[in-house]
Amino acid sequence: MRPNSDSKYIFKTMNFESIFLPSPADVFCLLGFPDNVVKMIPALEAHYAQPLNVSRSSLAEITRSGVGKPTMNKLSHWMQKLPIPMKKLIHMPTMLKASRAMHVNSNAGIWYSMSHSFRCPNHDSELISLFDFISVRAEADYQMVKSIKHLVRKGVIDKNDSNSVWQAQLTTWQKYSLVPAEQLASYSRYAASPDDPILKTELEGTAILKAVFHLTFDFYFSAIAHFELGISLYYMRCGAKDVSEPHRSLFSSAIHTFAVADERCSCFGAMLSELRIILAKNEYDSSWRALASYIDIEESGEYMETLIDKQYRQLKDWRNGKNMPSANKLRQFVSNFISALGGEDVEIYIVLDYLRIANGIDKLVARFFEQAKDKRVILIITEVLAQYPRYFEHYKQKLKN
Repeated sequence: MRPNSDSKYIFKTMNFESIFLPSPADVFCLLGFPDNVVKMIPALEAHYAQPLNVSRSSLAEITRSGVGKPTMNKLSHWMQKLPIPMKKLIHMPTMLKASRAMHVNSNAGIWYSMSHSFRCPNHDSELISLFDFISVRAEADYQMVKSIKHLVRKGVIDKNDSNSVWQAQLTTWQKYSLVPAEQLASYSRYAASPDDPILKTELEGTAILKAVFHLTFDFYFSAIAHFELGISLYYMRCGAKDVSEPHRSLFSSAIHTFAVADERCSCFGAMLSELRIILAKNEYDSSWRALASYIDIEESGEYMETLIDKQYRQLKDWRNGKNMPSANKLRQFVSNFISALGGEDVEIYIVLDYLRIANGIDKLVARFFEQAKDKRVILIITEVLAQYPRYFEHYKQKLKN
């Protein structure tokens, strides 16, 4: 890594705007993971119990104005102390591949590096299917973006002509996404004539928004489906699940509760309902108060409440998207829940990921609503969300082929 003209080292967050392949930073932000190096360092310090002797104010400058060589030396020495196989992670072919992708402004570059890092330890995991999907999607994105850049340089299309750019993307969407043909056609009509008065009608406006949401959720639906199938395949490889058992989707059930059923709740709240079902299947008390009992509460004298009342009030907030738990509090809740069921550590991570995904969906919905300022948008989004089971079934069938 080289310093800039001011002899400062800057860790730039690579984040190119894309709905076909969102950046890792965008995805991590939705999932509640550290989405840049400034946030990642404290997480590594805590995980490996290895403090970095650099002030927080200096760390904050890493992604802004940069830091000097002394700080970089401290950071380098600290990283060498971590039990991370850095030499294995530095894979020149992957680095070159990532560099080429970043050169054309494709998010594939960081995903290439992450995929290589994930596969480096060479151990079995429930995330293998997910990274298989991401590798294919990343390569498709790189080829698409590179092709468009080439067409722009040749003067075949104008980079400011949104319709030409969309048409250049269309074949990739048709081949690598599950967005219905009619939704692609709807968006194509809009891209071709965005100022057409007929598109200003409420009916056509709704159709365009629906197409946009289909495009936006396609990556996330595909990733979630591969995550779920990866869990099932992992259990089969471990012998914890018979190979003849069907693959089932927990997220499809949660999405039905959130987007289709009459129950008013957040997606996170719908996933909490799935935890109650798990309790019931294991013949445990499955009431909301019983589920709330797995929440750790810091005692204080502010409220004259019993412990279970405090837990229940907190769970009620979570179900409604209020006062959401910190990463540590959520992890402890899931750990208590799985421990009560006699589960293993891997199940803690899986349930935790399900809850993170559900919370990520809530964040996306809230983001779209904030942009539109129209409650009707929620109805359109829920209609699109209800399509998730189709994604799971599609990829499940592909496993049989």
